[in-house]
Amino acid sequence: MTETDAGLIDACGEKPVRTSWSRGWIVLFSLVAPINLLMSLDRQAMTLSAPRIQQQFGFSLVQISLIIACVLWTYALLQIPAGALVNRYGPRKCLFVGCLAWSIATILTPICSSFFGFMVVRLAMGVGQAPDWSSSIVAINNWFPAGRRAKANAVLLGFLYMGSVIGGPLLTQITAHWSWKLGFYIFGFGGVIWSCLWAVFMRDRPPEVQVAKGERTLLPGLPMKQLLQSRQFWSIGIHYMCLLTIQSFFLTLMPFYLMDHRHLQFTSMGWLYSMPWSFLYVSVFLSGMIADLVLRRTRSLWKARTPMGMIGTFCCGTLVLIGDHIQNIPVMIVIFSFALGCSGLSQISIWTSVQDLTRGQTGLVAGWTTFWGNAASGIAPIVMVYIVRMTGSWSTALLLPFVAGLIGSVCCSATHPERPIEGPVEGA
Repeated sequence: MTETDAGLIDACGEKPVRTSWSRGWIVLFSLVAPINLLMSLDRQAMTLSAPRIQQQFGFSLVQISLIIACVLWTYALLQIPAGALVNRYGPRKCLFVGCLAWSIATILTPICSSFFGFMVVRLAMGVGQAPDWSSSIVAINNWFPAGRRAKANAVLLGFLYMGSVIGGPLLTQITAHWSWKLGFYIFGFGGVIWSCLWAVFMRDRPPEVQVAKGERTLLPGLPMKQLLQSRQFWSIGIHYMCLLTIQSFFLTLMPFYLMDHRHLQFTSMGWLYSMPWSFLYVSVFLSGMIADLVLRRTRSLWKARTPMGMIGTFCCGTLVLIGDHIQNIPVMIVIFSFALGCSGLSQISIWTSVQDLTRGQTGLVAGWTTFWGNAASGIAPIVMVYIVRMTGSWSTALLLPFVAGLIGSVCCSATHPERPIEGPVEGA
């Protein structure tokens, strides 16, 4: 650890520990980030195959939207229990079981032939994916000092969004040339193999970080009642809920928006769908570098986290509304791309703040935040579909992301990562 790293950790209220951060990057690039790429591809398989599945089985727009979104219902509901389990048993055990379970659900998806069957398998996939994000955030928290976490989170988010960048053209081409079922089999069996690699090679923390049994009592678990009394606990959860309300349009509804409202062909839709995610992919890397640079120069967690999140969430929601009113499709896609790119600022702000806001409950705070975000991802697309159905207007439906952007930026302003939920460090 460099002197700069040690100074930053002291400034953030943490005890400096000599760890090999270069080994942390190896763990991140070889294990943590790729497993999130795989999870993203598994989700993209349904989103991008949905128009063909809808056509084959005669599902209505509401039914296919429910099939796409229901994975997030169980995923969201289990976030808080999953976060608690990750705190207790560690990322290695929890994510091994989770990855194996969601990969089996992916393999079973092409076997379904009814609305009920698709719903059951998708709900089961959400159960399997529940420990993924808390495990990943805790792993980064364990392997990286505060001064490097923004870049580490950027890599993690970059791999997650890479699934949307490459998934669009890859899955539409697989579907067009062979079958929508093939992508599910490829990603599902790949996940089974990767879960085994994770179990063999992953470790919860660096071997040089010795945590004595008695040392854990220095960071007692906070009762849920005390967490619920924290304004910051609520603020970060609602901020993420608002952000994923906006992102849910891109993740779930954009293929239907491009094909039904903008009258694009299926193969063209795949490439245009991936363009905004390319902007987000670049954005999270730039945001991570900027956040760490601001932290090193100002030694202020608030300056490195909060303004970035406020600007990103506000611009993301506003640009979605503007883009919908642009008739020229290339210009519309560029504006949508900048909109989703702005959410990268907010993603870095939120997940570094989650790691800063607590010294001993990272998994639980991550689970709480993810619960709110993915609850919105599971509900907001259905609300927007019903608005389109009732009004016949996508422009009316896209007022929801705009309002979410306003509320989210206000909630972000109430988050102060320099004030941990547990209270100030003794003797600080």
